Parts: sequence; structure tokens; C-alpha cells
Amino acid sequence: MTYKDRDKLKAFDDALKKAKKPKEVVQKSDHNKAMGNAYKYATELFAGFVIGGIMGWSIDKWLETKPLFLIIFIFVGAAAGILNVIKSSTRDYEAQQKAQLDDAKGDKN
Repeated sequence: MTYKDRDKLKAFDDALKKAKKPKEVVQKSDHNKAMGNAYKYATELFAGFVIGGIMGWSIDKWLETKPLFLIIFIFVGAAAGILNVIKSSTRDYEAQQKAQLDDAKGDKN
């Protein structure tokens, strides 16, 4: 068996797996993946606020400057959380585009 035959066999196997999978399962899977991403983004954003608040509160307690650093670090934490969400969503979008491109290439063969 040559490499060309293996590639053809693998492509046939992939096509067979796709044909066996009902559309409902694929749609549910996409929905679940989207919900998982939404929860991941919300958690990253919330973590930025919380960690910034804890850091600010700790510095305020240490320096006895009650609300100053708490407010500053909440904004810093929010900015860090927003940047994490942007990076994560960009990474997920690029992975989705690559998967769609790979699927399109697989359909042509």
C-alpha cells in the first residue's frame, strides 16, 4: 500500500464519518462549543476584575490608602480581562477558519 493509497483511504474514511453523523448532532456540538466559549470569555473577564480588585485592596491595606489602589487596579484588571478575551476570541476564530478551510479542501478531494 502506497502513501497515495493511504491518503485516499483516509479521505474516504473521513467522508464516511461525516456522512454517518446526523446534522442535529453537528448543530448541537457547534452550539455547545459556542456556549463553552462564551463561558470561557465571561470567566476570563470576571477573573480580571477580581484579581485586580484583590491586588488593589491588598496594596491599599498595606499602604493605608483605602480606595485609591482598589479603584486603579479594578480598571487595570478590567483592561487585562478585556485583552485576554480579545486574544482568546481571536485564537478561537482563527482555529475555526482553519477548520473550515480544511473541511473545504477535504470536500474538493
